Amino acid sequence: MFQYEFLKRLFPRARMTVLGDFGQAIFAQATELYGGDSPLARLYGAPETRLFRLIRSYRSTREIVEFSKSLLPNAQEIVPFERSGRKPLLSKAESKEKRAEQIAGQLDALRAEGFASIGVITKTAAESEEAYNLLTQQGSEGIKLITKNTPTFEKGTLILPVYLAKGVEFDAVLIYDASSETYHRESERKLFYTACTRAMHRLLLFATGEWTPFIRGMDSSLYEVKP
Repeated sequence: MFQYEFLKRLFPRARMTVLGDFGQAIFAQATELYGGDSPLARLYGAPETRLFRLIRSYRSTREIVEFSKSLLPNAQEIVPFERSGRKPLLSKAESKEKRAEQIAGQLDALRAEGFASIGVITKTAAESEEAYNLLTQQGSEGIKLITKNTPTFEKGTLILPVYLAKGVEFDAVLIYDASSETYHRESERKLFYTACTRAMHRLLLFATGEWTPFIRGMDSSLYEVKP
């Protein structure tokens, strides 16, 4: 709120437009900006504040949108664009090495289908390095590790933590670890939602243990499980 107050004082006669998706508010200090007691309404006064809800999603297929919006309690109003595809695919592995083997195989298959941009999304930078090393050992070629020091994003197969993937979209997304060990806190729900919503056409999720409770709590008809 300090930043909004500062801008208002700099430009006292200017209007302010604030646009965002609170479902992707992955930082603890993120503030709910709408509602009867919103900070902006208090700053400008309710009579001078208008709210527009943009509820149609144009990025992902219907199947990915239906899967993703079930992760958030207040996302049911999201309306998917009329573009269909495959349901998200869940794959379990016995070990990290087996998981890397599965991911490497899926990367080859996705490239063969013609997907130009593929994201392997992890929770942390350390996990991104782990994924890069394991996939390199599997002989997976053409993968790039993205860090906070990477100057630009290029097309291809990128491995990156979810906080660097925010605002980016990929033809296909592979969630490196969707287990309860990695995503189990309620505060991580929006982080997981953000990772899943980076996918436009294909979403694949992997785990070596029990699935995150965010998945266990959803309708099983929203995804497929690799046998």
